Amino acid sequence: MESLVLNILRTLLPEIFGAIFGITAIAFAYFLFSLFFLAIEEFNHLDMTDNMNPLSIGAIVAITLFIIKEVLEAYRKNASKNRKIKALKTILAEEIKLNYWVWKQIESIVKKVKEMPPETLYQIINSTSGTERFEYVRPDGGGGGIFVPEIKDQVFTQLITEIAELDEDFYSRSIEYGKGVAELQHLRHGVFDFIHETPKGEHYAEGFCEYALDELPDIKDKFQKLYIECTGDTELQHRMR
Repeated sequence: MESLVLNILRTLLPEIFGAIFGITAIAFAYFLFSLFFLAIEEFNHLDMTDNMNPLSIGAIVAITLFIIKEVLEAYRKNASKNRKIKALKTILAEEIKLNYWVWKQIESIVKKVKEMPPETLYQIINSTSGTERFEYVRPDGGGGGIFVPEIKDQVFTQLITEIAELDEDFYSRSIEYGKGVAELQHLRHGVFDFIHETPKGEHYAEGFCEYALDELPDIKDKFQKLYIECTGDTELQHRMR
């Protein structure tokens, strides 16, 4: 119940403060407008006030208030847009962290395979929870394994249209990030197809590893550019889950 109240307050407070600010600004503008006419009348700089009736003054005040209202409305919409962009960046940054962890795991696998002697056996093990693990067994009987987590793209897929409507630079970096995710998925499939399926021949694994090591830096660069856009942090972070 308490968290529900806090969520409602967080949602309504910006609107409440915006309304208070708007009313205060309108009142202050009316006050300044009144002082303006009083000053003219006091110092006799202009005699136009002698010919102005309450209807004319009311029309001027109405026009002024309308302009102020439009300015405040534009400010409110811009503030709302900025809050939405900030929220989208926060959500997307979390997905980038998860995919960067996949990137690090694939890099580890590829580098490990390049270090392994010939005749090393590779296999993919599925745990009871569904997690996939890349394992290797050297000819001397030693070995190890590296988890291969799933790539996440649900957030990107759901938000990209909304991002396109809000911010052009954010959208451009998001599209590049999406390309990086697709390329990383391709490398993940390659780990299964060209390394795990050793009957295809050692030259397939070797060629794939060279290809992957060429592609990984560009993928990381795409991730990092969007991560900087989302967080302002130049150091790309990872998160395992």
